[in-house]
Amino acid sequence: MDGTSEIDIREDPDRRAFVLRVDGVEAGRVVHHRRRGGGDVPPAIVLVHTEVDDAYGGRGLAGQLVRAVFEAARAEGVAVVPRCPYAQQWLGKHPEYLGDVPARDRRELGLDEPHPQEAS
Repeated sequence: MDGTSEIDIREDPDRRAFVLRVDGVEAGRVVHHRRRGGGDVPPAIVLVHTEVDDAYGGRGLAGQLVRAVFEAARAEGVAVVPRCPYAQQWLGKHPEYLGDVPARDRRELGLDEPHPQEAS
């Protein structure tokens, strides 16, 4: 990628995945399922597996893909549950999204609680 590549990330419900395309070619995906929710369990997008094809590795695309899922969930008004190890690792580097993971799931996954941003 030389900085002029077109990156497109969209959900493909039939495949239960968010799919990443670079210049029209599929380069990666986040496999997920949707939790309906009910009672005290909110609806959520549950991230199961993140992968980027080797030919596109090392370019930060997996992070862009996971961020896109979190942003899509925010736009839809649903939570995210990162069961995928990569998504959990990414979340550790981007704590601003930790509040998008329900408290019950954070505890179950051993994720830190979100902290309010300190005023500088």
